[in-house]
Amino acid sequence: MKTSTAFCLTLAALSLASGSTVSLASSPQAEQAPPTASPATGCGRISVFDVAPRNQDIYRARLLEIDGELAGPTGARSFRASAGHHTLKVAELIDDYEFDDVQLRLRGQGRDLSKTLEVDVAPDTTYMLGAKFNERGSIQDKSYWDPVIYQHNPEPCK
Repeated sequence: MKTSTAFCLTLAALSLASGSTVSLASSPQAEQAPPTASPATGCGRISVFDVAPRNQDIYRARLLEIDGELAGPTGARSFRASAGHHTLKVAELIDDYEFDDVQLRLRGQGRDLSKTLEVDVAPDTTYMLGAKFNERGSIQDKSYWDPVIYQHNPEPCK
């Protein structure tokens, strides 16, 4: 029993020490981020839960990396991040029906269509990450989409 308890504590410590923290800040497209104290402490969350407002051409997004580290498990919808400035690597998950056949082929040719987003994460705040579809943009130069923080909510981060 003592060994399993120590093992669990060790796993928890490793989990906290690993790059599992995720940070997020507001993008120019989002509302002004909540005010933060000068030295940011605590944590916030970045969420990719799909409640993006389609009427604003905002779709799902996938968080690939936070500050150059893998964001977390593939199926995760929320990522804990330390308060402060972070760089997110994001992939779009825009619905296929928005594209014609040629665009779909270009999109599926194994190109890196990811983009980065700089964010400042405030403590006890959850940021909703999405992909803004720019209908007139080009797939070749990736101008057809931009990563955005479309909403932020006060929410305790534990």
